[in-house]
Amino acid sequence: MQPLTKENILKNQVNTIEQYKVLAYLKQQFNTDEINLYLLDRFTIKLIDKNNDIGYFKYNSKTKSVDFYERNIKRKEMER
Repeated sequence: MQPLTKENILKNQVNTIEQYKVLAYLKQQFNTDEINLYLLDRFTIKLIDKNNDIGYFKYNSKTKSVDFYERNIKRKEMER
């Protein structure tokens, strides 16, 4: 799990195109000064807010959208 710094977020510095799409979504939906972001895998970014609530945002390549999960869902579980 790799933490994203404020500079990483500002400059959109992530490892994959899927993470870039998730980050763009999160930047539109949330105040990035109030959350901590972590890169989990090539599709998923973990979000922790100031209340220590956790959410997982995963890029869905089939629907071309970002999906929210309360727990980390493995790729094989998503395909079921």
